[in-house]
Amino acid sequence: MIGCSSFTMETKDKKHFLSRTMDFMMEMAQELVFTPKDQPFIVSYQDQQEITSKHAFLGMGQLQDSDNAPITFDGVNDAGVTGAVLYFPGYANYVERAEANKWAVSPDKVISAVLSQAASLTDVEDLFQNKLALVNEASPTLKVVPPLHYIFSDTSGTSVIIEPQADGIHVIKDSVGVMTNSPDYHWHETNLRNYLAVRPKQHAEIEFLGKTLRPFSQGSGTFGLPGDFTPVSRFIRTAFMKNNVEQAPDEFAAVSLAHHMLESVSIPRGIVVTTDGTFDYTCYSAYICAESRSYYYSTYGNQRIRCVKLTPELAKEPNYRTFKVNPQEDIEYLN
Repeated sequence: MIGCSSFTMETKDKKHFLSRTMDFMMEMAQELVFTPKDQPFIVSYQDQQEITSKHAFLGMGQLQDSDNAPITFDGVNDAGVTGAVLYFPGYANYVERAEANKWAVSPDKVISAVLSQAASLTDVEDLFQNKLALVNEASPTLKVVPPLHYIFSDTSGTSVIIEPQADGIHVIKDSVGVMTNSPDYHWHETNLRNYLAVRPKQHAEIEFLGKTLRPFSQGSGTFGLPGDFTPVSRFIRTAFMKNNVEQAPDEFAAVSLAHHMLESVSIPRGIVVTTDGTFDYTCYSAYICAESRSYYYSTYGNQRIRCVKLTPELAKEPNYRTFKVNPQEDIEYLN
């Protein structure tokens, strides 16, 4: 089962990031895929709906052998639009067939479809409201219909969350820029009210039954912050950190900060065991900058932060290109 946590962030010099963990029971970080502009590709398995990319984009994913089309879990395009897909079990709902005037898009192909077309969040909203139909099609890799929802951001620093539910597509434009998994986004935002007393500042000493009681060491203000790995608790921890961390001055500091923030919701192998005895774990974490079109990432087996940039030179390339992920730890030995 795909877990995942995500959040948006702005630096002091107005760089904008979308960062996320990818939590799953199988390795998801194998290659980054670059898709060029003017590239036709299939976005649905049954209807074989084909679209042509208006924008070049790159992100973690794979080129499928069956149709030579990109599956993108998250990424950035040449207009600075970023996006990520997260698991949404028990809530996600899709249509059986696309309307005549809409594209049929399989749930796991949504990020590729949107990044190939959108130059802004306004375009993202228009795509979901008027052009895309998310169809009830199983992923050939997973052999099931993946229940998913999506978060997008751009150089404006704002974000939009897309949740396909039984009553239609929910386009959420006024979120706090944090998303995990089920329940739905508005439930998570309401639940934030249960943690109003949690704060980064230390509690002061108090007089109690004739005694002066002082907090143990540091961090007393965060007492009550949930520490488990459920989507509900990961949302609270991520939102608390986003609200309270010291703002990063620039892009490189933001990458380091996002890495540290996501470590608090990252899942080591063995801590979360599925019903069939497999482990959900954090396969990789990504830190995506809209302005520099840079995709930074670290993986479970290699914590060194690496980067692929959607440079003007790369954006002009006419064909797909893949960047293989090195899964082995890269340790700097000093003696």
